Amino acid sequence: MTKPTSPLYAVSHDEASKRIARQIERGCERAAGHPLVFFRADDIGISSRSFSELIESFKKHAMPLCLATVPAWLTEKRLTDLRKVTGAGSSQWCWHQHGYTHRNFETSGKKQEFGPSREPVELTRSLKQGRDRLARLLGPEFLPVFTPPWNRCSGSTLQALAELGFKAVSRSRGARPETVAALPEFQVNVDIHTRKEQSPLPAFANLLTEIEEGLASGRCGIMIHHQRMNGRALHLLDILLEHVQNNRNIIPVHFGDLLKEKS
Repeated sequence: MTKPTSPLYAVSHDEASKRIARQIERGCERAAGHPLVFFRADDIGISSRSFSELIESFKKHAMPLCLATVPAWLTEKRLTDLRKVTGAGSSQWCWHQHGYTHRNFETSGKKQEFGPSREPVELTRSLKQGRDRLARLLGPEFLPVFTPPWNRCSGSTLQALAELGFKAVSRSRGARPETVAALPEFQVNVDIHTRKEQSPLPAFANLLTEIEEGLASGRCGIMIHHQRMNGRALHLLDILLEHVQNNRNIIPVHFGDLLKEKS
């Protein structure tokens, strides 16, 4: 399950802590009020060393985390292994649905599991199967929020999610098509690990800009892929969590908190 690590983490970055703190302050100064921050970790379902390191870092800083869980990956045994790290019944975690099998169904263009190549009835069936599987395994810890693999899904998928009683969807900033009225969108606007830059310094500069802009918008959603983390990535995440935790202007939340805010 190991995936390539971004060039961002090929080197250590000078004064990373000071630069992150400065960018956070700038973002907070530009925000209209106290900005909300949520972290979303994708591709959850199988225990690993990187998963354990991720969870321990969030425990250390008492920071909430949205766990985007792939239904087909999760079994009772795997959940038992995951809960050895997370514990059971903790309000710190927001377990929610990440696709169904995390498989690409498009024959051309960008990858999508819930894209235009699949018929609406098939999409609905997969969504329901995934929802029911997670509800059975996770019980009351499961929150019916949907994160599509690769942050993409079709309009038919959004409509089906609303009809199936999902409470929200989480995709990337500017995602299209727009969501339906009954389905709030919790967009991520900072990408920690799946960056496209080919060299470390521009990648770090762009990451800092994303953090500032996300905070300035009033809601900063930060996407994590623990399978792409090396030691430097974990260290940088630890620095970011520390500054988010210590900044009194920031309100850390997860999807459950955001849904309560809307009710």
